[in-house]
Amino acid sequence: MQIYLGNLRHDISSKRMLELGRQVLFPTQLIPLPLDQGREDKLRGCLDYITMKQTELDYLKGWFKQYVASYYDLPGDGVKPILLKEKHTERTCKEIVRLGRELDLSEGDLLLAETAALFHDIGRFPQWKNYATFNDSASEDHALLGLEVIFQHKILTSLGAEDRELIEMAILHHNSRKLPLDLSQRQDLFSRLLRDADKLDIWSLVINELEGCGNLVETLAGIIPISNSINHNIVTELMERKVPDFSSVRNRNDMILLRLGWVFDLNFPVTCGKVLERRYIERLCGNLPALKEIEDVEKSIISFLNNRAKEQS
Repeated sequence: MQIYLGNLRHDISSKRMLELGRQVLFPTQLIPLPLDQGREDKLRGCLDYITMKQTELDYLKGWFKQYVASYYDLPGDGVKPILLKEKHTERTCKEIVRLGRELDLSEGDLLLAETAALFHDIGRFPQWKNYATFNDSASEDHALLGLEVIFQHKILTSLGAEDRELIEMAILHHNSRKLPLDLSQRQDLFSRLLRDADKLDIWSLVINELEGCGNLVETLAGIIPISNSINHNIVTELMERKVPDFSSVRNRNDMILLRLGWVFDLNFPVTCGKVLERRYIERLCGNLPALKEIEDVEKSIISFLNNRAKEQS
């Protein structure tokens, strides 16, 4: 049974949205994995609080790999975007663990954070299969699609209710323009952590494509024309240290400017430090027209990051 939760995102609380999703979405056939009977019984419906263990994450990683493999038979080049998102997920898992360690998260919390990263883009796979795009506005919100997959397959039922909701909230809001105010302190922390880890890898992915003269990443989000022009309104927003909106994007240069604006949505000084260390800003700006405006944007953003990186986490 399928429902589309997109219309609910802005109308009800995050917690109520998850409750409705669990009530309406019933499990489809689970992708089988070799399990002992006791482990299988626990995964089918344990409701008690269980502290997450490494074996639990290992199981979930195995489930994820089998789930993604079910999309490998898409015709033509349809598997390329699937592989791209699979690799993105693997790298985002590594990014979130690195960030978490630098923020002194406990080992148990690192496992929860990595689980959120593991499933944060699981909605991308049915999105690509059904719509042949990663543009949410032209299809469905991929975070909500991901929650549908999670609810239908009861992926997280072996976790305690608090941990399960923590992960679901992080997934739900990893692509929101702003985080809602109704999150608990821990939900807010893990949501921010996932958003930062996701951005770190997307920047790397986009830059590698640009420096390799490719346009696959941007094309998957829709038709992104290549042009020498820039949207000066986006430049103005960047100089005002605002995050531009996707609706302002007209071509690839605008998309690069949009990606630059993500720095103003970073949540931790350590993330800002990594952006500086990896020279993401200079490398992105290197793919933009050689204009005084772009030089000013580059200097302004680097100054912002330097100041943020010096702050205490």
